[in-house]
Amino acid sequence: MDRTAAYVADMLDAARELVALADGVEVGAFLADRLRCLACEKLFINLGEAAKRIDTARAASIPGVPWTRVIGLRNILAHGYEEVEHEVLYRTIQQDLPALVSSLQEWLASQG
Repeated sequence: MDRTAAYVADMLDAARELVALADGVEVGAFLADRLRCLACEKLFINLGEAAKRIDTARAASIPGVPWTRVIGLRNILAHGYEEVEHEVLYRTIQQDLPALVSSLQEWLASQG
């Protein structure tokens, strides 16, 4: 059973929640809110985990998703390879996730 659409929907949910958590929040307020930062870490892990479960060939058919970066960030956060820089997460949410949300929405819409 191909669960690609379900995984993409999970990615989209996580990305939307991340955008909502940072919406209207200045970087200083974001960094000062430990619970918000921890929630973002978990959502990035969820995003990357769903991405990791998509077959490589299927992933290649979904444009606009930086698969290596999404899964790589998940690995860093999940395994604690280095100290998390929440400012980088904030910038990623602000700069990269709106386009990711659009790409995922477009692909899901094209599936029927």
